Amino acid sequence: MMQQGSGATAVSDADLTLTRTGLLRPVRRIEILAHFSGAFDIAEQQPRGHAARVAYLAHEVARRLGLGAEERRQVLAAGLLHDAGVAVRHDGGHLVAGAWVAERFGFDEAVREAIMATHERWDGRGRPDGRLGAEIPVGGLLVSAAHWVCEFADSAMSPLRARAQLQNSSISDIEPLAGPEVAAALRSALHDDETWLAMWNEDLARLVGLAGLSEGRPSQRRLVDAAQAMGEVVDAAVREPGRSARVGALSRQIALSMGLPEPYAEAIGIAGRLLDLGQLGVPRHITDKPSILSVDEMEIMRSHPSVSSWLIERAPGLAEVGDWVAAHHERPDGRGYPEMLSSDELPVPPRILAVADAYHALRADRPHRPAYDEDDTMTMIELGAGRQFDARVVEVLPTALEALARGGDDEEPAAGSDAAS
Repeated sequence: MMQQGSGATAVSDADLTLTRTGLLRPVRRIEILAHFSGAFDIAEQQPRGHAARVAYLAHEVARRLGLGAEERRQVLAAGLLHDAGVAVRHDGGHLVAGAWVAERFGFDEAVREAIMATHERWDGRGRPDGRLGAEIPVGGLLVSAAHWVCEFADSAMSPLRARAQLQNSSISDIEPLAGPEVAAALRSALHDDETWLAMWNEDLARLVGLAGLSEGRPSQRRLVDAAQAMGEVVDAAVREPGRSARVGALSRQIALSMGLPEPYAEAIGIAGRLLDLGQLGVPRHITDKPSILSVDEMEIMRSHPSVSSWLIERAPGLAEVGDWVAAHHERPDGRGYPEMLSSDELPVPPRILAVADAYHALRADRPHRPAYDEDDTMTMIELGAGRQFDARVVEVLPTALEALARGGDDEEPAAGSDAAS
């Protein structure tokens, strides 16, 4: 048991029980990606659940076409990631960026090719290559058709009205986009009440995960890998490369240096990787602003912990991690955000995350200032001990940094090793 003192919070037996029963349970990649896909929706300014709806409908059409389990799994992945490239900065455009995101998540070439083909058309009038008919991967056609339906439904006054209009439409309306076979199978899916109801089910992400059972046995490694990939996507969108890995590694090492059990430290490391997931919804003119933010801009920026938490908390086994992420900008003196939690209300994990996040933020270049050196960074964090930061966490920060500099007990990058250092 860690002792209370100097602004630190003791870890209770109940807290430690969570590490054995509730955190980081084994998952499948599709299962966790179905929940994380909401981040791509907010980056594209789509309604919540858009990517999951596209994936689910594309999978249902694939099933009606008689595609095998592996092909349907590929369609699910392409549907969840079809516009993920909008979230990141990439010289090749959002389709190439989407294929890059798929590669980060470990998906094969078939998934990446399907994503690259989601703007092609059966009639040859698509882009980027103007492919014609059977030249287009079927996965691309399925996702394109499902996207067309979901955008139509999202723009209608209600899903029920959209359903009635789509059911009364002719197959010929969709044939130029996806071809006659896909159009016929899509029309069949749209007349299926179960399919339509599932697309607007509050638990749709779980249903998408169930559709991907062919992916194989769940594992905890899948969760860790997905968090790593999602962190890389956020880094490519709003941060310097490698930031999420560094924050995650430092968070985990601080937890270990404070004597917390390995499973608890592992979960805190996952939280560190996912801290800024909600920043995918912050406009780039705010994240890139080279001067002080206005009050309104600051309010938008300060919404990101709550958005991150919403994206994480319903994912399998990550409810507590979502709570920690929501509170990583709270302060022991009660002056943090978004809830201005008191010291008694602020658990240990977000206190750790706050220090790890601040350390790497100070050590990196920002649009409005250059990176601080190591000495200045440590001085500023130490001055905040007991007010902005938990004093016990600040006390063990040098020990954690030294452990990472020696290589720690994993393969994470050493703290402060970014190009800005």
